[in-house]
Amino acid sequence: MKLRTILAATALGAAAVPALAGAQTAPISGGTQIGGTAPSYLELVLSQPATAFTTFAKAKTYSTSVDASVIVTDDVVNLSIADGDVASGSKLGHFTSGSKKLPLALEARVGKNAFQSLDSAVDPFLVKVNGPATRAKSTINLRQQVKSKASGSYRKVVLITASTEAP
Repeated sequence: MKLRTILAATALGAAAVPALAGAQTAPISGGTQIGGTAPSYLELVLSQPATAFTTFAKAKTYSTSVDASVIVTDDVVNLSIADGDVASGSKLGHFTSGSKKLPLALEARVGKNAFQSLDSAVDPFLVKVNGPATRAKSTINLRQQVKSKASGSYRKVVLITASTEAP
């Protein structure tokens, strides 16, 4: 019974003060110190897109969203998005079907920020999460503008990244 109490108190002590790594609390009866070190922790959880983009049957703006949840013990985390298929060239940021590509690039944003095109050599910055945070949620909106019907089955892989500024 005592072991469970000490373990629970140690876990709470470490979780409650992640920014104070190595902080110690006052001794409790028996001279036991409760506290610990909270290492840097970063987790990114993504939901499935609300709808999938595979066919573009008519000219219109297609949109979907992905929910991102960030858990972090550091002070600042940057959320960004990039093309996961190619790093450069004419297909960067564009849906493709074999050798065909849509003329306009896929765009992304978080919240009410402006949409950013994924056809740039620099990964578009989406949002800064101020930590430490537990399950800081953001909704990433994706849109594809299509000017005329596009036949075929299209695809695009995107990389959503959470990165810290601190080591």
